[in-house]
Amino acid sequence: MRKRFAFFSLLAFVVLIGPLCLADDKIALNEQEYFSGPGFSFLLFHNNYQVGYQGGLQMILNDERVLDSGDLFLQPKEGQPRPELRVLRREVDRARGVATVVGEIKNWLLAYHVAVGSDGQRIFVTLKLDQPLDWNKVQAAGFKINLYPGTYFSKSYQSDSGSGVFPHQYTGQSALLDSVRMVNVAEEDPLHNFTISRPEGTLRLIDTRQGSPQGWFMIEAPFEPGSQSTEIGIIITPKLSPAWRRPPVIGISQVGYLPRQPKRAILEMDPRDAAHEPVNLYQLQAGGEKKLVKSQVPKPWGKFLRFQYATFDFSEVQQPGLYVLEFQRQQAGPFQIADNVSDEAWQPTLEYFLPIQMCHVAVQEGERTWHGACHLDDAAQAPANRPWIDGYQQGEHETQFADNQHVPGLDWGGWHDAGDHDLPAGSSAHTTLALALAEEEFRPHLDQTTIRRAEREVLLHQADGKDDLLQQIEYGAESMLASYRIAGHISPGIIENTEHAYGHLGDPINITDNRVYDASLPPGGVQCDRSGKFDDRWVFTNRNTGLQYIVAQSLAAASRVLRGFNDTLADESLKSAQELWQYEQTHPPVFTPNSYVPRSDGGFHSQELAATAELLITTGDAKYRDRLIALIPVLKGISGEQFGSGPGWVLARALPKLDDPEYKALVRALAEKWKLAADQRAAGNPWGVHYAPEVMHPDYKLEARTGIHSSFVWGEGWNLQDDALRHYYLHKAFPDLFGKAPVFATVDFVLGAHPANNRSYVSGVGAASPLIAYGFNRADWSHIPGGVISGASLVKPDYMELKDFPFLWYQTEYVIGGAATYIFDVLAAQKLAGD
Repeated sequence: MRKRFAFFSLLAFVVLIGPLCLADDKIALNEQEYFSGPGFSFLLFHNNYQVGYQGGLQMILNDERVLDSGDLFLQPKEGQPRPELRVLRREVDRARGVATVVGEIKNWLLAYHVAVGSDGQRIFVTLKLDQPLDWNKVQAAGFKINLYPGTYFSKSYQSDSGSGVFPHQYTGQSALLDSVRMVNVAEEDPLHNFTISRPEGTLRLIDTRQGSPQGWFMIEAPFEPGSQSTEIGIIITPKLSPAWRRPPVIGISQVGYLPRQPKRAILEMDPRDAAHEPVNLYQLQAGGEKKLVKSQVPKPWGKFLRFQYATFDFSEVQQPGLYVLEFQRQQAGPFQIADNVSDEAWQPTLEYFLPIQMCHVAVQEGERTWHGACHLDDAAQAPANRPWIDGYQQGEHETQFADNQHVPGLDWGGWHDAGDHDLPAGSSAHTTLALALAEEEFRPHLDQTTIRRAEREVLLHQADGKDDLLQQIEYGAESMLASYRIAGHISPGIIENTEHAYGHLGDPINITDNRVYDASLPPGGVQCDRSGKFDDRWVFTNRNTGLQYIVAQSLAAASRVLRGFNDTLADESLKSAQELWQYEQTHPPVFTPNSYVPRSDGGFHSQELAATAELLITTGDAKYRDRLIALIPVLKGISGEQFGSGPGWVLARALPKLDDPEYKALVRALAEKWKLAADQRAAGNPWGVHYAPEVMHPDYKLEARTGIHSSFVWGEGWNLQDDALRHYYLHKAFPDLFGKAPVFATVDFVLGAHPANNRSYVSGVGAASPLIAYGFNRADWSHIPGGVISGASLVKPDYMELKDFPFLWYQTEYVIGGAATYIFDVLAAQKLAGD
C-alpha cells in the first residue's frame, strides 16, 4: 500500500505542476492534444491502426517513432471470446495538463481508461479498469507498448536484473527480460534513449517475432494472475536534447530532370529553423572538382503540418550533366539533367516489377529465379456466405459451381497485386487501363522480356520481338476475361483459402502444390495433376455493378491498343466490354461488398459514366453518346471534386465524339469548378501536388480534436499518381484551365521531392531509393526493382513518416496499379516537357 500511495502521490504532484511546464525545453500538453517537447511527441490514440503498429499511445523521439500501440491487452482463456477493444473518446483537462482516453471491451462489458500526464521531463501513464478482471475468462492482461525494431537492432537494453542487445532475428527466446521494474533502452544512442519503469509492479521485454519476422519488440506491464487490482502505472523518461535540430531534407528528383522541365528543390526543416543560408547547386566535373552553378537563399514557403519549408528554383539550369545540391551541411544527389532521365525512371518498372508480379508463370533473370510457376491449381469456388480476409466476401453462389469445386480456366493471366499474392479484378482493371492509355498516348517501345506461354516461363532481359508493354496489357486482359468466360460477369478476385497461406513469405510456388484439389482422393493422394490436398485458392464470384463497369472500361481501352498485336484478344475484349455494359444497363445495380470494388453512389454513376465514355471513344456508337446525354441530370448533381476525382477526365477525352452543346457546356463548367479546388490543394502544400489532408479526408481535423478515428493510414503516392494521370487528360482537353505543373510536381514528388526524406518511391530508381520494401521478398530485407511504394504516410495529426523497414505495408508496399500509373505519369511528363 505504501508503494501505491507513493506512485499516486507523485501523479497528483504531476497534475498540480503540469500546467506550469510550458518552457521550450519541457514536455507539455499542446493544442493538438498530444504531449510535445524538444524533439519529442507523445500521441494519445490520434491513430487507430494498431494491427499495423500505427495507433494507441505513440512516442516520437528526435524524428523517430520509437514506441507504438500502447494500450490495454487481454488474452482470453481457451473457449472465451476474443476481446473487442474500442476507443470511445479522448478527454482533455487543460487546467491539470492531463489527457484521458476512454475505451471499452464491448463484448466483455468492461470499460477502461488510459490517463497521461507529464512533469515536464517524464510521461506518466495510468491504465484503470472499471472493475476487477474475471480470471475465469482471462489468461493474461495488462498494459503493453511496442518498440520499433528498426531503431534498436544491435542496441542495448538494461534493467535492474539483466541486460542484452536487441537481436536482428528471432533467437528462440521470446522473453528478453522478465519480472523487472525498469528497462533502459539504447543508453549508447542519446537521440533514441529512454527508460520505462513501473514503481508498483513488474515489466517484461518480449520479442514477438516467433511466428513472423514482421513483429516488433514489446514491453508489457501485466496484472498479476488472480489479482483484483484495477490499475497499472508506468513512467516513461525520454532523454530530451533541447539543442537537437532535425537535419533538413533536400527534396529533389533522385533521377534528375529533363532540360526544359521545371526544377525545384523543396527544403523540409525543423519547426524551429528558418532558411537563412543559401542553397548551392554544383555541377560535377570530370576532373573531380565541383563547379558552382547557382547559389541563392531559398524562398520561405511556411509551415505544413509539423515542419517549416522553403523552395529553391533552378529551372533555368538546362545544361546536361551531373549535379548535387548542398544546404546546411546536407547534400542531395547526384542527379542528372539529361534528355534520357525519363527512360531511366520508368523502364525498370516494365523490365522488372510487372513481369516479376506475373502469376501462373516462372520468372527468371539469367541465373536468378525470382519465383516459380505458381498457383497452377487456380481456383476453387469460395464457399457461400463466407466473409474472408482482406475484404473478400462470398454471398450466395451466382455460378454453377459448388463450395470448393474447381473452377476451370483461371490458371493464366493476372499479377500478384502487392506483397501478398491475391488477384483482385479491380486492381487488374486499374493496371490494365493505365498501361493501355500509356501505350495509346505515348507509344513507348521496349523489348526486354520474353514470355513463353506454353512453357509458363518469363525471361527478363531477353528480347522476343514483341513490345513488352503490349504483352503486359495482354496479360491483364486475359486475367479479366478468364472469369467472364466462366461466369458471364467479372468475379471480384482470387485469394488464398487460409490465413497461413495468405501470410506466406518467400517464393509463391510453395504456397500450393499446383495440383487441382480432388475431394475423391485421400488427403495425401496424388493422381496426375490432381491431389487430395485442399490448398487451392478461392475465387469469389459475386457480381458487383461498379466492378463490371470498371472492367468494361479497361477492356474497351485495351481492345484499341491490342488491335494489330493480338486481334483475337482485341475482338474478345471489346465484345465482352460491350456485353458487360449492356447487361448492367438492363438490370438493377447490385452492390455486393467485396475487396477492390467501388461503393455505390446511388447507382454506380461514376463508373457508368467512365465506361460509357470509354466505349464511345472506342466504337463511336451512338448508343453510348445517347446514354451520356441522358445522364446529364446526374452530372448536374455532382461537385467539382467529384468530377475531378471521378469520371471527369474520361468525359473530357470523349468530348470530340459528342456534338451536344448542353453536355459540352456542363462538362466545361464542372472542369472549371474542379480547377478552383485543384489549385487550392496545390497551393496548400510546398510540393505543388493535389494533396490536402483536410480536404481529401474530411474527418482529419475532427480526429485530431476528438479522437474519433478512421482507417486512413496509407501514404498518398499512388493517389497522387492517379490524380496526375487524370490531370494530364484534363490539360489536354482544357489547356486554358489546367496547366502542366501538377504532372511535373507529382513525378518529382514520387522520385524524391516529398515529405519525411528524399528517397525515391521507386526501388532501384534514382541515387537513393527504397532498397528494403514490402514485396513478396520482404523477409529477405530486399526489394524488387521498379516497384513503386505508396510512400510517406501521415501519423496524425501532423507528422509525416517514411521508415526504412520492410514490414510497414502502408508505407513501403508495392502494388501493380501504382506501377502502371507511375509509368504513365513519367511518360506524360516527358511529353509535356517536349511540348
